[in-house]
Amino acid sequence: MAKESREIIERDEVAQLSTLLSVAFDAGLGIVAALEEVIPKARGHVSRKFQTLLDSLAIGGNLYEELNQIRNVDKHPGLDELVIKLQASLQFGTPIAGQLANLARSNRALIAQAALAQAAKRENLMLLPLVFLILPVTVLFAIYPSLEYLNLN
Repeated sequence: MAKESREIIERDEVAQLSTLLSVAFDAGLGIVAALEEVIPKARGHVSRKFQTLLDSLAIGGNLYEELNQIRNVDKHPGLDELVIKLQASLQFGTPIAGQLANLARSNRALIAQAALAQAAKRENLMLLPLVFLILPVTVLFAIYPSLEYLNLN
């Protein structure tokens, strides 16, 4: 349960970060400029990883290698996909704003799907009091007058 919750939180962070980066790319910023604009304002585990990347770039690190390091250290699928899209854009010059918007949309859909599955589990738990408390009391109220009538005769 805790692992699923952490994964949902990280997917939400990736979705938010993807949306913000998509807006920055639509505004005409490059990869490094977009990261420098978005990451300091973001909060969470994923943004801390990218803040470490920006710190490494500030002392002369290679962006592609730093992105690779994020992929190798953290095996989260949403973050992995974000990093792959950034690397592809960096390496091949592909437009990335639309891809990041789609990534954010797909991550939000996965979050909604997980929330729906969690709600289905809770629904079954909510049926337990009905089955074991309310239903037996209702049956007793239905049967008790008949039993009393039989005892009187």
